[in-house]
Amino acid sequence: MRFKTRRPRQDAGGDTGTYRVQLYSRRAVLIREFSLDARENGICDMEAAEEHLRQTLPPTDSSSLTVALIDESPDRHHFVQFDIEPT
Repeated sequence: MRFKTRRPRQDAGGDTGTYRVQLYSRRAVLIREFSLDARENGICDMEAAEEHLRQTLPPTDSSSLTVALIDESPDRHHFVQFDIEPT
Protein backbone atom coordinates (compact mmCIF):
# COMPACT_ATOMS: atom_id res chain seq x y z
CA MET A 1 0.00 0.00 0.00
CA ARG A 2 1.59 3.26 -1.09
CA PHE A 3 -0.88 6.08 -0.50
CA LYS A 4 -4.53 5.86 0.26
CA THR A 5 -6.81 8.75 1.01
CA ARG A 6 -10.40 9.70 1.35
CA ARG A 7 -11.08 13.37 1.75
CA PRO A 8 -14.71 14.43 1.71
CA ARG A 9 -15.46 18.00 0.74
CA GLN A 10 -14.33 20.47 3.41
CA ASP A 11 -16.93 22.75 4.97
CA ALA A 12 -16.21 26.44 5.32
CA GLY A 13 -14.34 27.23 8.52
CA GLY A 14 -12.04 24.20 8.52
CA ASP A 15 -11.78 21.46 11.10
CA THR A 16 -11.51 22.13 14.80
CA GLY A 17 -11.19 19.91 17.80
CA THR A 18 -9.47 16.58 18.10
CA TYR A 19 -8.04 14.03 15.70
CA ARG A 20 -7.47 10.38 16.52
CA VAL A 21 -4.19 9.02 15.21
CA GLN A 22 -3.50 5.31 14.79
CA LEU A 23 -0.09 3.96 13.82
CA TYR A 24 0.11 0.54 12.15
CA SER A 25 3.03 -1.69 11.24
CA ARG A 26 3.54 -2.97 7.71
CA ARG A 27 1.62 -6.10 8.73
CA ALA A 28 -1.39 -4.00 9.82
CA VAL A 29 -0.79 -4.42 13.56
CA LEU A 30 -1.86 -1.43 15.65
CA ILE A 31 1.30 -0.06 17.28
CA ARG A 32 0.05 3.10 18.95
CA GLU A 33 -3.06 5.26 19.19
CA PHE A 34 -3.28 8.82 20.48
CA SER A 35 -5.23 12.07 20.20
CA LEU A 36 -3.96 15.16 18.41
CA ASP A 37 -5.45 18.48 19.59
CA ALA A 38 -5.93 20.80 16.61
CA ARG A 39 -5.94 24.06 18.58
CA GLU A 40 -2.93 23.15 20.69
CA ASN A 41 -0.87 22.26 17.60
CA GLY A 42 -2.10 25.10 15.35
CA ILE A 43 -3.84 22.74 12.92
CA CYS A 44 -6.61 24.23 10.78
CA ASP A 45 -7.68 21.23 8.65
CA MET A 46 -6.97 17.61 7.73
CA GLU A 47 -4.19 18.50 5.30
CA ALA A 48 -2.41 20.54 7.98
CA ALA A 49 -2.81 17.65 10.45
CA GLU A 50 -1.32 15.22 7.91
CA GLU A 51 1.63 17.53 7.26
CA HIS A 52 2.14 18.00 11.02
CA LEU A 53 2.31 14.21 11.51
CA ARG A 54 4.67 13.73 8.56
CA GLN A 55 7.04 16.25 10.13
CA THR A 56 6.79 15.17 13.76
CA LEU A 57 6.52 11.38 13.71
CA PRO A 58 9.89 9.74 14.23
CA PRO A 59 11.38 8.21 11.08
CA THR A 60 11.34 4.45 10.84
CA ASP A 61 14.52 2.51 10.12
CA SER A 62 13.34 -0.86 8.86
CA SER A 63 9.74 -0.86 7.66
CA SER A 64 6.99 1.47 6.58
CA LEU A 65 4.51 2.90 9.05
CA THR A 66 0.86 3.41 8.12
CA VAL A 67 -0.89 6.36 9.73
CA ALA A 68 -4.67 6.64 10.03
CA LEU A 69 -5.84 10.17 10.85
CA ILE A 70 -9.49 10.46 11.90
CA ASP A 71 -11.39 13.71 12.51
CA GLU A 72 -13.40 13.22 15.71
CA SER A 73 -15.65 16.25 15.20
CA PRO A 74 -19.24 15.18 15.89
CA ASP A 75 -20.58 16.48 12.56
CA ARG A 76 -17.77 15.11 10.36
CA HIS A 77 -16.53 11.67 9.44
CA HIS A 78 -13.28 12.49 7.64
CA PHE A 79 -10.20 10.31 7.62
CA VAL A 80 -6.86 10.13 5.83
CA GLN A 81 -4.54 7.14 5.64
CA PHE A 82 -0.94 7.44 4.46
CA ASP A 83 2.39 5.65 4.69
CA ILE A 84 5.68 6.90 6.04
CA GLU A 85 8.52 5.05 4.34
CA PRO A 86 11.77 4.04 6.08
CA THR A 87 14.69 6.44 5.89
